[in-house]
Amino acid sequence: GVFGSGAMVPMGPTWGRHSEEWVIHFSHAPDDPDHYDESDVVPRLRSLLKLPDLPLQVHKVSNWVLDAVFAERYQQGRVFLAGDAAHRHPPTTGLGLNTAVGDAHNLAWKLAAVIQGRAHPRLLDTYASERRPVGMRNVDWAMFTAMNHAVCDAGMGFSPLHPPEARRANFELFFAATPMGETRRARAAAVFETQRAEFQAHDLELGYTYAEGALLPDGSVAPPRDPMGHRYIPVARPGHRLPHAWLEQQERQVSTHDLVGCEGQPLLVTGSQGQAWTKAAATLAAGRGIALKVISIDAPQGPRDTEGAWAAHSGIAPEGAVLIRPDNHVAWRSAGVCADPEKALLDAMEALLPTVS
Repeated sequence: GVFGSGAMVPMGPTWGRHSEEWVIHFSHAPDDPDHYDESDVVPRLRSLLKLPDLPLQVHKVSNWVLDAVFAERYQQGRVFLAGDAAHRHPPTTGLGLNTAVGDAHNLAWKLAAVIQGRAHPRLLDTYASERRPVGMRNVDWAMFTAMNHAVCDAGMGFSPLHPPEARRANFELFFAATPMGETRRARAAAVFETQRAEFQAHDLELGYTYAEGALLPDGSVAPPRDPMGHRYIPVARPGHRLPHAWLEQQERQVSTHDLVGCEGQPLLVTGSQGQAWTKAAATLAAGRGIALKVISIDAPQGPRDTEGAWAAHSGIAPEGAVLIRPDNHVAWRSAGVCADPEKALLDAMEALLPTVS
């Protein structure tokens, strides 16, 4: 049954089946009175392992309860919450560290910009508005995919409500060389497919977007999200993660993500005929001291979109431009050139790095 099962992980120093030390996980029913009784651990392990005389030395006992915890707010004055301090959930879908890194990546460049005097402190207010919806979605998703394990068990005919003999009979029927055995296996395969929400959650991991914050919307409609989290549609729309595309630069292959760099500087990517945007960026740098890295894809001295992926995902013409934040999220986009590129770029930079005025 579910609460009689467990898992073993060898810890060495002799690895493999002869390991001297192990971490052993097993479950208690929620209403088990011995849940926190450490004196019950050794008898329970011997029973679980079916080794009644096994000598054991317990080094440490830890208890963990499957639950979801989510902070009411991500900021209180000068204190910011990130990682497990802001959101805690089961490890299903592997969202814990991924979400924590996303928090840190979002906050680090904003803190640097404010501390260095390049942006007004109100930029920090965008941390919660951007990251909290992502954290809530991921907490809910992790709980959902954890609970779906029971659906997979049911797909094979297993249930903690069934007595052992019923589970054993269902297991034998599952492998039977009969039409019903084939049907049971087909049913299980169909049910297991639903667990792609945990194992293939590409859209959840890469397709999340910031609806508001340090960005300037361009009025475009976001691509549809996959309700099962599987299908990710890359797009260079403001608020979205910069799409990955391989480019050829100085006889080597680089990703669009490599263009941003680690200097904490925004990046303006233009098309092959984006001279108006390049000139506007130079004017802002000279007249207002706005530091902006500029790269023109498919221009004579720029990286080449040899595979056409950037053209497919960017949503801009050769005269267009995309402004990318230090955390690889798109801040602004212009599909083509406009009447006043300098003002358009200045408005975009003000949304990205608000000034004191």
